[in-house]
Amino acid sequence: MSEIRWSNQTFVFSSPTGRVYSPGLWRLMRNELFKMRRRPLVWGLFALDLLFVIAAWAVLVYYAMKSPDGFQTGHLLGGPDALSRAIGQPMTPGRRGGEFIALALGALTFGGEFSSGAIRLVFSRGVRRARYLLAKYLALAIVCFALVLFGFLLSCLLVNLLMLIHKPAPTLLNMNRQTIIYLLEMMVGTCENYLFCMLLGATISIIARSSTFGIAAGFGYLIGEDIAAQILPVIGRSIHSQTGNQIVTFLFTPNLNAFYANFLPGFLSSTLNRLDGVIACTPAGAGCVPVTTLHALIVVLVWALILWTISTILFIRRDVLQ
Repeated sequence: MSEIRWSNQTFVFSSPTGRVYSPGLWRLMRNELFKMRRRPLVWGLFALDLLFVIAAWAVLVYYAMKSPDGFQTGHLLGGPDALSRAIGQPMTPGRRGGEFIALALGALTFGGEFSSGAIRLVFSRGVRRARYLLAKYLALAIVCFALVLFGFLLSCLLVNLLMLIHKPAPTLLNMNRQTIIYLLEMMVGTCENYLFCMLLGATISIIARSSTFGIAAGFGYLIGEDIAAQILPVIGRSIHSQTGNQIVTFLFTPNLNAFYANFLPGFLSSTLNRLDGVIACTPAGAGCVPVTTLHALIVVLVWALILWTISTILFIRRDVLQ
């Protein structure tokens, strides 16, 4: 009886030729999406991301109503750019909250399997580690894109509610080619931010083998670099050196935000302040040059290469039993 049971088990894990069956990349990616779809915490993070957009829209409405001419031509929600502002303003603060959510998703996806020991079961089935790692990253990239898309759709839905507050107000009926280009650029910049923050959270959780540590350390890193972006230039000026500015222009978070800001139309990027780390240096009056799109992209790509290399080496070569 025991021999029959044992043969059944080996038949499940092996192919008819006796070789261990390794599922393809597409199937692994679908499995990862299925696992994330079944986790209430993932849906909770999605809801939190939408809550950021709603809160930002409420702030937009408050300031528009506070100013009696807010809907007049030349002001926040008036003129030909009114629809771009009405949709783009909630998406911009929502992007900042979404960076933390993307980081948390990356940490949860990898760190949770190490903490629960599920990763040992997966590798015992003959799944190739490199393929499994790539499938996870692709699944997370799809989730990041979904975060951006849901935030955009919610912002588009909320903009139509402005008609209940003030008439006339911008609606989707005012959509034109220039507005579509602006919004697509915003979505590209937001998605880029999310992907790199996800990679940061995943790498930290792989190093620590803990989702909790990955989330905490990742959050601390994002916040710490934003604080450092304000302190280092001050230190550089106090010692009559440009070192502070030079260091800041190569930090991870300021270049993420600079890339996003350079993708925005001028009337939206001008509303972002230095606390968001958009300008990766001191103001222009202090002799600083804002980071360009190309510089920001190169810097974050270098950071991404470092994070990808570390996570790949540790994930493939390290013993999961340790």
